[in-house]
Amino acid sequence: MKRRILFRYLISEIIPPFFLGLLAFTSVLLIGRILRLIELVVTRGVPISQILKLFSLILPTFLEMTVPMAFLLAILLGLGRMSNDQELLAMKASGISPAQILWPVAILACVIALVTFFLTMFARPVANFALKKELYNIAKSRIGTALKEKVFNDDFPKILIYVEEIVPPGNTAQGVLIVDKRDQIREDIILGKVARISTEEETNTLGLRLFDGSIYEREKNRPGFSQTRFNIYDFKLDLDDLIGPIQQKESGPKEMTVSELLSSIEKKQREGAKTIAERMELQQRISFGFVPLLFCLLGVALTLVPRSSRANRSWGFMLCLFWLVAYYALLSLGKALGDKNILHPIPALWLPNVVVGGIGAHFFRRALRDSPLTFPRVLDRAAESVAQGWVELRRSLHRRRN
Repeated sequence: MKRRILFRYLISEIIPPFFLGLLAFTSVLLIGRILRLIELVVTRGVPISQILKLFSLILPTFLEMTVPMAFLLAILLGLGRMSNDQELLAMKASGISPAQILWPVAILACVIALVTFFLTMFARPVANFALKKELYNIAKSRIGTALKEKVFNDDFPKILIYVEEIVPPGNTAQGVLIVDKRDQIREDIILGKVARISTEEETNTLGLRLFDGSIYEREKNRPGFSQTRFNIYDFKLDLDDLIGPIQQKESGPKEMTVSELLSSIEKKQREGAKTIAERMELQQRISFGFVPLLFCLLGVALTLVPRSSRANRSWGFMLCLFWLVAYYALLSLGKALGDKNILHPIPALWLPNVVVGGIGAHFFRRALRDSPLTFPRVLDRAAESVAQGWVELRRSLHRRRN
């Protein structure tokens, strides 16, 4: 009965700040993507239904990071509030050890770890794969979203397109430059003040109707250019050429399932090719699944050490941000060392887990040592009592003799 009450009380202190932290962290990380999605609605005319679908496909990538982050914040805020109100001290005085405080939080940490493991191993790669397909479908139906302003777009093989400005809703462009290198003998540079963008589903082609411009032709074996001016010029592109490079990129490590990663590693090892990217991705997914357990140990330990008794909400936020920055800094360091093949992928990706886990174990050991219920402390106090009693006995005997 006592355990159930303790379990419910501790969980009730952690769950509310967990969801608040999850909402806060996810919102902060999604701000940039949300602004880009709003831009697609306002300037490109993409329907709200497609925007919501894109949002749902982006979400697992951020939840993979924000779920452990929110869990650490929840522990520091929930148990920190109890520490600040002297409730943890009262628990210790009533016979509840640090291990008994840890186990309810550890059970919740196991649930959070399973959620994180599912996100890293299954949800995120599937969502990334579907996201690329959806972006291609949007680009195909509304090609204005594929052409970026003031950027040299090289999505089509051997064709470079520069657009100064895209006029909403995205089917008109101003200041267009096209470099066409599809012909092996000559190279064409096409300039147009205005271009109308259209797609033909039957022929699966993209059409650019340019107005008031010039064509500069240069043969590779001859110096100089020949210029031709035009009032209207139709330039056609095959959309199948656009999907070709995308299909090649769809099988990247971040979009692969676990079985595909293992198969790719085995195949490349047989061929003698490098497997660093695949092994790094695999180890990162596995190591991320254990982050909630490490944050659980660290968070509980930090609230149980004596100095945490003066904890408040600002202390919890600052401490959470410090450890999150420390963890992801170590993760970035490990990934950099692993990508350069200085460290093997296993120690490279498990470096932050080992460091944070070791620090959490150190602080929890201190909490156990400072607890009045810890067995070594009991022996020390018993020894002190015996020694003090022996001193008092000798004093009384000395008084009697005198």
